[in-house]
Amino acid sequence: MDTIFEPIKSKLHEIDSIDYGKPRKKIVILGAGMAGLVSAYELSKLGHEVTIYEASNRVGGRVWTKRFADGQYHEFGAMRIPEAHDHTRYYAKDVCKLDFRRFVNDHDEDDAFYYIKGIKSQHKKALEELIPKLNLTLGEKEIVKRAIANDENLLVLLGTPFASLLEEIKSKSEDLEALFAKGPITSRIQELDQLSLGDFLRRFVNSQDALDLIGAITALEVWWDKAVTMFLRDEISQEPRESNQTGLLDEIVGGLDLLPTTLASKLQDNVNINYGREVISLEKQQEKIQVVLRNTKDKSDIQSIDCDYVICTIPFAVLRRIKLIGLSEAKNRAIRNLSYASSIKVLLHCRERFWESKYKIIGGGSQTDLINRSIYYPSDNFRPMAVRKMSKTKGLHTSFVRYDREVIDKDVSKGPGVLLGSYSWGADARRLGTLPHKKREEVVKNTIANFHPEIMEEGMVDDSASMFWDEYDWAGGAFCFMNPGDFVRYYEDTIAPEGKLFFAGEHCSLDQGWIQGAIISALRTIKDIVSQ
Repeated sequence: MDTIFEPIKSKLHEIDSIDYGKPRKKIVILGAGMAGLVSAYELSKLGHEVTIYEASNRVGGRVWTKRFADGQYHEFGAMRIPEAHDHTRYYAKDVCKLDFRRFVNDHDEDDAFYYIKGIKSQHKKALEELIPKLNLTLGEKEIVKRAIANDENLLVLLGTPFASLLEEIKSKSEDLEALFAKGPITSRIQELDQLSLGDFLRRFVNSQDALDLIGAITALEVWWDKAVTMFLRDEISQEPRESNQTGLLDEIVGGLDLLPTTLASKLQDNVNINYGREVISLEKQQEKIQVVLRNTKDKSDIQSIDCDYVICTIPFAVLRRIKLIGLSEAKNRAIRNLSYASSIKVLLHCRERFWESKYKIIGGGSQTDLINRSIYYPSDNFRPMAVRKMSKTKGLHTSFVRYDREVIDKDVSKGPGVLLGSYSWGADARRLGTLPHKKREEVVKNTIANFHPEIMEEGMVDDSASMFWDEYDWAGGAFCFMNPGDFVRYYEDTIAPEGKLFFAGEHCSLDQGWIQGAIISALRTIKDIVSQ
C-alpha cells in the first residue's frame, strides 16, 4: 500500500530536494481554499513569491464553520477527518497545532434512530422493530440476524458484498495501482469503472426492501448511479495504514475552519492575498498565462495580469462559466463533463440538547428515507470511556464503533446545541435546496419530529442556518463525484497542466470530497512547478 499512499513528509522532502538551487519564481494562485492555502504555504516557505486571488471575503472554500451568537457552531462543509488522512492531520496538528477530538460517526451511537418506510426504530432495536416489517428474503434476514447476534449491525448488508470486492482488488497490485492511477489501467478496473454502485449491489441483494434499507441507512440511495470505483477508493483510503490506527474519525476542537484560518495566518510575507476578486477569463499564451479579474463589489473594476505560473484551484463547476482561451480540447472536455455532487446542510440551533438529556444520544446520527436523510448530533459533549466493539470493516460507509461513554458535562446537556437536522445529497439535496431557508427549516423539523417530537416545541429551535452548495457562487456543487466511466475518460485530463497553468483542488485528486484530496493535489502541483 506504500506505493499507493505516499506519506506526506516524503513528498515534502522530495519537493525540497527538487527545488534546491533553482531560481525563485512568481506564482499566482486562484482560490484560497485548502488547495490554494497549502500551495501558498509550501511555496512561500521555499522563498517563491506568491499572490492569491480569492473571489469571496474569506479563506477555506468549502471548509466553513457556521457560528451562532452564543458560540455554538456546526459545519456547513467538511466536518470530519479520517485517521488515515495523514496530509490533513499534518497541517492541522503539526503545522497549525490544532486539537482533535473524536467525531462520533453516523452508526456509532446505538441509541439513535432509523425512520424508514414509516417505521421508527432505535439502532439497537432494529432486529425487533424494523426488520420484521420489511419484505426481506430469508437469506437477507439471516444475514442481519447473524450480524446482530455477533454485535454487528445493519451495515453488514452493504459491507458483505463490498468486502469480497475490496479483498479481490487489494490482492492484485496491478488492479490496486490502476484504481488509484498509480499504474496503467487494467481490464478489471476498466470494467468496474463502467459499473454504478446500484448495479453492483443488485448483483448481491435480492429484495427491493434490502436495497431500500441499505440506501436509507447509508444515505447512498441518491447515488446508486455513481461509479462503484469511487466507493472502492473511499473505503480503501479510510483503512488504517499504521499499527496504532483504528480507522476512527476526528473533528477539530473549535470548528474545522480553524484549519484554513490558522494556516492563512502562518503565510509568510512573500504571500499576498487579494479578496473579492473573481476570475472572468483565463488565457494560455505562448509564454505567459493571462488572468482577467473583476472586483466583486465594483463590476467596473477589471484587472488583467500576465503571470509566469498559475495554480487554478477553482472548481470545474465554476470554471465552466469562465472564459477559457487556449486550453486543449481534452482539458475543455474534462471541465465540461466532470460530475459534481449536490449537498445541503440544515443546522438547527436548539435551546436544549434534548437528545442528550432525554434520549442519551451523545454524537452519532439518525437516518431516514425522508428528504432530510441524515441527522447528526454534536460530538462535543462525548467522552469515550472504552471501545467496546469495532466493526470488521473499516471504510467510511461500512464501519461503526460502539463505546462505553458518558457526557462530559451534564449541565451542557441541559443547555443549547446545534443539531445537523439534514445532511442530504443528490436529488434530495436539490429538492430541499430549491426552497427558501425558512421553508427548509420547516420541512426538516417535520421529518425529525417522527422520532424527536421535542423539535416542534415552541422556541425549541431558536435559530437556524443552511447551505446548499449548488447555489453558492464560488463552489457550484459540494464536491466532485464521478459517474461510471468518468475516471477512465477524464481523470488524467483533469489533473494535467496546460503549459504553465496548473490545476489543484479536491476534484484534481482521487480523494474527492475530502480535504486530503485538495492537499494531495496541491503538493503534486507544487512538485510540477518547482521541477521546471
